[in-house]
Amino acid sequence: MSRALRVAIFGGPGSGAIVVQSIHALQARGNDIEIAGFLNDVLPEGTSVVGFPVLGPFSSWTRLSADTVFLAPLHRVKVMEARFKIVMALGIPDGRWATIVDPMSAVAPDAVIGPGSFVGPFATVGPGTRLGKHTVARAGAHVSHDCRIGDFVFVGTNAVICGATNVEEGAYVAPSATVSDNLHVGRFATVGLGAVVASNVPDSATVVGVPARPQG
Repeated sequence: MSRALRVAIFGGPGSGAIVVQSIHALQARGNDIEIAGFLNDVLPEGTSVVGFPVLGPFSSWTRLSADTVFLAPLHRVKVMEARFKIVMALGIPDGRWATIVDPMSAVAPDAVIGPGSFVGPFATVGPGTRLGKHTVARAGAHVSHDCRIGDFVFVGTNAVICGATNVEEGAYVAPSATVSDNLHVGRFATVGLGAVVASNVPDSATVVGVPARPQG
């Protein structure tokens, strides 16, 4: 008899708790998945986070059993590049990263979702789209057809990425932002809350407003 998928989550309150909510939804629908706990560099070992223990700091992942898989929803505006480097420095093989897709999401059959990624409730991922490793699409996010989304990208709640758009590694698309069709959002760029992007966004740029313009 196969064992349940056992997931340890890097982080804790906030994004980690949101992932727990989707895992509970998967369990309620009969998926054989369990939560091992959290790995956290700030909270002491044994601290309870939404009912699950902190198992130790990030580096303690090596102590966990070989059947434990991981998720690292560490995305945060203004520190995306630093957080991405933390995830990469862990040295966890691709095969040990979980992919969590909320049962209330809608993912096209031919969409590809990379290891370590999370798709929240009521998010949609369109046909022909590829999400990279460690990418997050929060609740209600819409990533349309034929998009290419790089590693460690964050697509916020109710944000929209229109068709055939490329969003590069480490970009942060804030809640309720919209990126129009056939555009390019550069590496570690930030699209502000509710912004409407109608032209390409350079690497590391921050754009805000309607239409979106470089901040400052």
